[in-house]
Parts: sequence; structure tokens; C-alpha cells
Amino acid sequence: MRRFILLLLLASLVALGLWAYPLVGPVVRHGALPAPEGLKAPLTLLVYGSSPEYVGYHRRAPERFRGLADTILLVRLDPLAQRVVVLSIPRDVWVELPGHGWHKVNAASPLGGPELMKEAVARLTGIRAERYLVVSTEALRRGVDALGGVRVCVEKPMRYRDMAAGLDINLEPGCQVLNGEQAEGYLRFRKDALGDIGRIQRQQAFFHALKEQLLSPAGLLRLPRVVAAVEPYVRTDLTRGEKGAILGFAMKRPGLVSLLLPGRFAGGWAVDQEALRELVAFYFTGEGGTGEAELDGRLVALVYGPGQEALAERARERLRALGLRVLAHPVDLAPSRTEVLENGPGRLAEALAQELGVPFRVSGEAILGADLTLRLGGDLPF
Repeated sequence: MRRFILLLLLASLVALGLWAYPLVGPVVRHGALPAPEGLKAPLTLLVYGSSPEYVGYHRRAPERFRGLADTILLVRLDPLAQRVVVLSIPRDVWVELPGHGWHKVNAASPLGGPELMKEAVARLTGIRAERYLVVSTEALRRGVDALGGVRVCVEKPMRYRDMAAGLDINLEPGCQVLNGEQAEGYLRFRKDALGDIGRIQRQQAFFHALKEQLLSPAGLLRLPRVVAAVEPYVRTDLTRGEKGAILGFAMKRPGLVSLLLPGRFAGGWAVDQEALRELVAFYFTGEGGTGEAELDGRLVALVYGPGQEALAERARERLRALGLRVLAHPVDLAPSRTEVLENGPGRLAEALAQELGVPFRVSGEAILGADLTLRLGGDLPF
């Protein structure tokens, strides 16, 4: 019996060693292990992707993390509210860069690197990031493959080829597990009516799917491999202590809020300053009030798929009974579940969700121009 217990203990230690082995390199290079106490105060990061640079025809230059900024995120890690807030900034927003004049915000990276990117985002939002994290496109491919793929619902056919950028996107609609190459195509596709905004909305859907997968038993088992796969393709000015605190904070499973910089199309993306001030006050500075959530007269985008016309009519009648205006928004692929979305403080979404008995999320996936979005899944509880 004693021998069996010793063998079992030895097998467990070997299994633990094999599980943790991929982390050895990153830990040696960065000296960061999860701090049990996590973050003690909120921390704001600027996270952005660096597009590949080229020398000659179709030849990628060595990675120096100074390509045009692709995905641009202002991230608030808030241990007090136990949440992560991600504000997506369209790369086509115009901003005046010191010493360079007016440019689209994504040009700040090749012109001045992370510090100029921080300045550009601060001028847009009023919030200056304390730290930065730059990720190359290779990190996405390798990280998703190490995770075993990510399950997302592709809402329509996506086809686009760019030989110079190494992109060959060919995705069919439907819920499916995407590998690293496919995930990059899904996240970078912008050849539709919404352009960069549609791409950002897909990215936010992907963030939620990625979070669910990472926190699943299979995801946690693969986590060391994911960290090891991504680490060589990331640059940051985070200190060792901050990295450990962030890892500890992540292990506490904080909630995720994903937002789109509010605005409208106008020769780029014109920022809605009033709506932005409300989001910043509520999520970044803690100065937002609670306020009343008045639903009467609000516009709701009703999202439904083929064969859901009867469900949509029931939902329309219920929404109108609540005093809401309804905008029908049929899509090619029926939503995977019924939920209310709001790109805002979330008070309206919470109030409507309570009235309907459905879940809600704060997300930039909400339909542009509407106060709220109601997605219809396979059935309705009302």
C-alpha cells in the first residue's frame, strides 16, 4: 500500500512537472509567478497589435513591433469591481499627434512606438495608460493553436485574399472551432459594410469566447502551453511585480466588459464625446452615478435569424408593451442564445433583462444607432 501511494505521488509530481514545464522559459525571462493577493489597485494598460512590416515584395521584415497598430485596446484591470474593462478604439479615428500633425490613430505606432500610442489614446479618451503591451500577429496564431482552437459562431461567409499580408480568409457561416490561422482571418476580416467597426465587434465576440475557453478545465490544462507559445511575440513595460499581480488577479476569474469607442461613421470614426465621457466616468475613473434606467421611448434593435420570424413577432409585441421602439435586424445566422446587449454603462440592459427574464452583457457587439440590442436565441422565456 505504501509503495502504491509513493508511486501515485511520484506520478502526480511528474504530471505536474510536464504541465508546468512550458512555463519555465517565460518565468526565467520575466521572473513572474501569480501573486496570491493579485492586484491591490486598478491598473490601466494600452494593448495593441502590431501589423507585419515588409522589405521588398511579399517579404516580412524582422519583427520590431513598430508596424501600424491593428487592434487597439484600452484595458482597465479593476480589482475593486472584480472586472476587466476593454475599450476598443477603431484604428480609423483621427487624432493630432505631437510633432506629426493629424493622423489616424494606428499611425502612432510606426511614428513613435508605444509612447506615442499612449499619447494618442490619451488625447482621444482622456485616460493615459500606465503600461503598454504590444502583440505581433504571430502571437494570435500560435496562442490559439496551443489552446486547441477557439469555438466561435461565424455569422456569414468571409472570403478575402491578400498575398502581401499573408491573409487567405475562407470561412463558412456557422458555429465552429477555429485554428490559429482561421482565427486571425476572422479577427482581421473587414471587407463588409461595417468595415473596421464590424471587425471590432467580431473581436469582442472572440474575447468572450476566448475567456470561456481559457477558464474551462481543458483550457486551464493547456494554459502553460498557451503562455509559452505567445510570450516570444509580446513586448511590454510591465514590471515583474505587476506581471505577477496581474496573473494573480486573472486567477480570481474577474468579469469582462467589452466596449466600442462610441461614435459614428464620418470620414473615419467620429467620436461621440458625451457618450465617451459617460463610459470613462463609469468604468475608468469611478465618477459615474447610478441614475435611473428609463426604458420608455428607447430604441431596441431586435436581432433574429432565418425561421425565427414568429419569435421575433412575440418579442416585438413584448418590447412595445414596455414602451420601447423596435428596429428589426434580421441576420443570416440565428444568435446562439437570447440576451440583451448595451454599449454603455449597462443600466438599461440590466433593466430590460430583468423585465424579460434573460441575461445581459455590456458589449460593443450591440447594433450601432440603437440604445439596446435584443438577440433572440432558440426560445424565449416570455
